[in-house]
Amino acid sequence: MKIEYPFYFEKIKATFLERINRFVVKIKIKEKEKLAYLPNPGRLWEILFSGKPLLVFKNKNSSKLPYTVLACEKDSNYILLHTHLTNKIIKKLIEEEKIDFWKDYKVLKEEAKFNSSRFDLVLENKQTFKKLVLEIKSCTLFGKEIAMFPDAETKRGTRHILKLAGLWGKDLKGGILFVIMNPEIKYFLPAYHIDYQFSKALIEVKDKIEIRAIALKWDETFTYVKEVKELQIPFDFLKKIEDKGVYLLVFKIKNKEKLKIGSLGERIFKKGFYVYVGSAMNNLTKRINRHLRKSKKLKWHIDYLLKKGENLKAIPIRSFEKKECEIAEELSLISQGIIPDFGASDCKCKSHLFYFSHNPLEKEEFQKLIIEYRINKINHVFTKN
Repeated sequence: MKIEYPFYFEKIKATFLERINRFVVKIKIKEKEKLAYLPNPGRLWEILFSGKPLLVFKNKNSSKLPYTVLACEKDSNYILLHTHLTNKIIKKLIEEEKIDFWKDYKVLKEEAKFNSSRFDLVLENKQTFKKLVLEIKSCTLFGKEIAMFPDAETKRGTRHILKLAGLWGKDLKGGILFVIMNPEIKYFLPAYHIDYQFSKALIEVKDKIEIRAIALKWDETFTYVKEVKELQIPFDFLKKIEDKGVYLLVFKIKNKEKLKIGSLGERIFKKGFYVYVGSAMNNLTKRINRHLRKSKKLKWHIDYLLKKGENLKAIPIRSFEKKECEIAEELSLISQGIIPDFGASDCKCKSHLFYFSHNPLEKEEFQKLIIEYRINKINHVFTKN
């Protein structure tokens, strides 16, 4: 089924159940379980929770995946998840002069190739004939007022930024547009917690490429965009960001284990999932990479336990302040148990290791905690005036 914008096709309400793999999800429609195609490679940890309302549409001639996911509800708004459609939406909005800062431009070409890289659109100024080579990024990661991109590390995205900067010239310029699917957002930032290199690259080239961010407001039927709002990008704040802060390690212990944990002595660990919170106020990336290595000298409590850990995921939270104990307190309220004194020998916390019977990455309350510290806690920087 060829999809065009506006979305005048039939949209079916469904319920998200689980993500089978990167591009396949299990959904429920009228109490019947179905499989659906999810055209979005992002992690979507902050959006796809079991029970969330979806909008889907029927696929023609597909018995294995009879539906495709269009959007998911979050905070009373439907968020477009079909990333393949973002370019079509932006192209149409430019043609209809709905994006104020590009009203003097027309779409010259789609899927254009420059310097061995393919970019989404080429725009041309109607008066000066200068061209803008545009890369479009769909953003689904946001808090109350701030949106961030990406939701996972993107070396490809960093390469695109650097190649766009290389196009800079008299009649040609590169540009990047971040499209946020929430009308209540006011600010955009590169996700420096998640991809520090992408964020640094964006700051470095900000004078050589055009960087824009917009938030879209849809009509009640999720058929067309009612409003386009330009967002502020606080580069002065970004210049101050350093590679330091707090990190969470999420991992699984497959079987019940009795382990000697350094000076703590022997401890019993139930099978299940664990979240460890630590900090590194100097070179956070280096500290996380050390934890991710299989071979290392056993130094901290967590080193002994990670020998038995599986599916290790690191969640950095870069900040100017050491919030390790504050986050540990928050985790104690949503976890199903603590391991007394673990990782807390130099503070007054009861523990820095927390137990979950099921994967916390799939729990909405856990993701809300991450968003609170990664995004919402910096709101005051932009709203203090």
